[in-house]
Amino acid sequence: MRKLAVIVILLLMGITASAQHEGIRRYFSSYTLNNDTTTDMRFYNDTTLDEFYKFMPQQKVSDNTLGLMNPGNPYLTAIFSKKWEKHDFFFLDNYQAFIKSHSDVIYFDAQKPFTRFDFTGGNKGLELVKFIHSQNFSPYFNLTFNYDISNSDGFYLNNASKVNALYLAGAFTKKKYQNHFNFIFNKINSNENGGIEDIDRFESGDIRAVDNNVMLKKATSTISQLGGQYNHEYRFGHYTIDTLIRDEKNDTVLNKNLHSKFSIVHDVTFDRYIRKYSDIASSFYTNFYNDSSKTLDSTTYYQFNNKLLFCLNIHNDSTGNQLKLYAGLKNKLYAYNIDSTYKKLYNSTYITGNLLLKHNKTDLQAEADYCAFGSDAFDLDVSATLRQMFGKYLGINAKAGYSLCNASVFDAYYTSNNFKWDNNFKKSGVATAHLDFFYEKFHLSVGANLNLLHNYIIYDYQAMPTQINKANLIADVYINKTFNFWKFHWFNEVAYQYISDKQYVRLPEVAGYTSLYFMTGMFSNALLLQIGLDAKMNSNFYGYAYMPSSGVFFLQDEKKFGFYPYLGFFVGAKIKRFRIFAKVSNYGSLFMKPTYFTLYRLPDNPLAFNFGISWEFYD
Repeated sequence: MRKLAVIVILLLMGITASAQHEGIRRYFSSYTLNNDTTTDMRFYNDTTLDEFYKFMPQQKVSDNTLGLMNPGNPYLTAIFSKKWEKHDFFFLDNYQAFIKSHSDVIYFDAQKPFTRFDFTGGNKGLELVKFIHSQNFSPYFNLTFNYDISNSDGFYLNNASKVNALYLAGAFTKKKYQNHFNFIFNKINSNENGGIEDIDRFESGDIRAVDNNVMLKKATSTISQLGGQYNHEYRFGHYTIDTLIRDEKNDTVLNKNLHSKFSIVHDVTFDRYIRKYSDIASSFYTNFYNDSSKTLDSTTYYQFNNKLLFCLNIHNDSTGNQLKLYAGLKNKLYAYNIDSTYKKLYNSTYITGNLLLKHNKTDLQAEADYCAFGSDAFDLDVSATLRQMFGKYLGINAKAGYSLCNASVFDAYYTSNNFKWDNNFKKSGVATAHLDFFYEKFHLSVGANLNLLHNYIIYDYQAMPTQINKANLIADVYINKTFNFWKFHWFNEVAYQYISDKQYVRLPEVAGYTSLYFMTGMFSNALLLQIGLDAKMNSNFYGYAYMPSSGVFFLQDEKKFGFYPYLGFFVGAKIKRFRIFAKVSNYGSLFMKPTYFTLYRLPDNPLAFNFGISWEFYD
């Protein structure tokens, strides 16, 4: 794979020699689709060195994650409010940074073909390859191909992983009829070692990380997804044609505007998920329900969503102000199969709606789903987000929501070689609130999050699902600030987290991250150079243990860990649209006691060296 990457890089160097453009001018616009289109800036703005050295997908979710910094390994966020929303397939809850999803697909309008290639390499066979190509085949038809692949042997025995994640997306947006589609494929192959055997010898430094015996030596898991989505909208209305002056030479262009007050949206998605776990008998597990010599577990989940919406375009003007209301029905059909012995079909129908308001400096979105009848009858999910600017730089982001939903089908019923349960849980409720004040001129953000859980589900000391009827308040306050002194830049973020019932939710009380770097232009600013240090740390806590057989994090009281500073050193450079970095991670392990655990029996990686490039080109 590494040789292939080098060949590709050399080819790209030849191709892009004539394709490079000065500056950061863009030849495309990009957006995501959730009933309405939302501008997406991930590729549009991603040309700087800011955070380029954060090469692992988990670091895009949070600077403080709990779990191995390897691709294809499960992780948690240290701050509860930073976690992803629950995935439809339970087994992918803790892998979402590595995979593609329908809601995350980026659609393009590319005036010139756009291509980007990223490669990251490092110790223990780490290879991260990202490739995206987007091209308009006509002014109205675009295709985008996005493919991520990662490999790692891991720093510990039986720790190798491989991830493939890709999508093909298309948009045909001519006149009154709008069409969007995507096909998604995800596959995660992981060796499951259950953690190291002797924690005391590891922490004393008597044995190297790579030489530690592990709890499981033959266990593997595979999670895969194959899915597709088709969304189309017909807009009723009439066109007007304006003649616009395009440049100082008085060149003109015809601008066609559709005046539509009403449209119909139809959206269909289908996904098939499979999770397989295999192992040979060992003392790690206490129960063997099917076979005492080997384990071959398999779980399959199918989901089909069919949604019909009516859209009222109440107000939409040339300045971008708009008021839209979506309302309609959604049918959710899903099937749950275990080892071909248990099969059950579920069917639910929802009343759904969406409100969009943009007016001057106000951006408000609200959503609601209510299950009127079916397997999930009376489930409710409502939320609203607000972005309000009070000037050019000062503003707030706010969010509030409430959900009352059935337990996942996995929490309710599961049978495997090592675990079995059959539960009749009540609906679980979560109330959330978020408020963030920011002042962009001072690079300052201060905020707070509230989460009130009731009838929530945890995995107990035996890794069995248990419903907690007592309410649990989880709140955090945070501040992040960047200080700029001449060519020095210092970013800091710290969060304090309060958990009213720590018996059932195990996360650190304090988590922080800091990055100090020097950045300067060289050779008449043709090259931008960055040199810096970063560190992250969280307070001591009884962290979670991980159960490979069922893929869940569960409670343990055997060991506390934390207060270990993960120190890094990085160098980066940028020339036109080419970026490169090198980073040394956890170099403190050379001279500090190896207590860098974030999960029980699963220490983070020791000293590691990584390097990477990113190259964009057009045509």
